[in-house]
Amino acid sequence: MIQHKNLYRGHSMEKVGHGKRTVFKTTINEKEWSAVTELEVKTAIDVWIDEGVEP
Repeated sequence: MIQHKNLYRGHSMEKVGHGKRTVFKTTINEKEWSAVTELEVKTAIDVWIDEGVEP
């Protein structure tokens, strides 16, 4: 299993796996959240920071 970590707007994003089995994970408001694409995770972080809405 391959793991890469990036920061986006102060939130750690972790890429787990590779190819079709890749999942992007983060923690939003102390809850683990994941999505199939990095863009979905970034969008969830943006909504949480800008609007206070949990994904």
